[in-house]
Amino acid sequence: MNQPEDVREIEDIAVFEVLNNRFRQRILRELMTPQPVKEVAEGLGVPVTRLYYHVNQLLGAGLIRVVEERKVGAILEKVFQTTARSFRPGAGLLQSGRPPGELARIGAAVVLDPARLDAEAFLVRHFEKGAPSDDPGTFGRGQGRLSKAKAEKLTEKIHDLLDELDDEDDDGDAIEFSLSVVFVPLASAE
Repeated sequence: MNQPEDVREIEDIAVFEVLNNRFRQRILRELMTPQPVKEVAEGLGVPVTRLYYHVNQLLGAGLIRVVEERKVGAILEKVFQTTARSFRPGAGLLQSGRPPGELARIGAAVVLDPARLDAEAFLVRHFEKGAPSDDPGTFGRGQGRLSKAKAEKLTEKIHDLLDELDDEDDDGDAIEFSLSVVFVPLASAE
């Protein structure tokens, strides 16, 4: 069975539009491990019927693939897996003919929309308890002035941290985390 690529560059804007859906992002996360739709539904705690439209969207966009077909009774069950561990914009997006602002909005939404929802859920748990949440994690924003050399070094550290997050911890008390990063020059500095 082929393993997913580490990173897949997306060249088609329509694929990013398929990715720009929090529920589909959750399905992709489940499909890091090959499994049939029934098991994905169990993992997400949703009815199987809710998944088929989204699975077909992901399959059509090439974000998941069928890695096995097996006979279960009279039914041919398909086992799906994501095609990559992470996705990022490729140079081909520039040839889409869409204005740079539209491309930027779609690309940012793929990263920031799920991050906003995760941050809101983290903060709701925090505020419901009336005290700092005992959930590990952090929420904040920082800014500062860095030389180009320091910025490049920090960018490399961020990529290393993202790679470390991809190395899943399989022990029984593992908690799923998300790390969304926007490390760019301030818009006001341009």
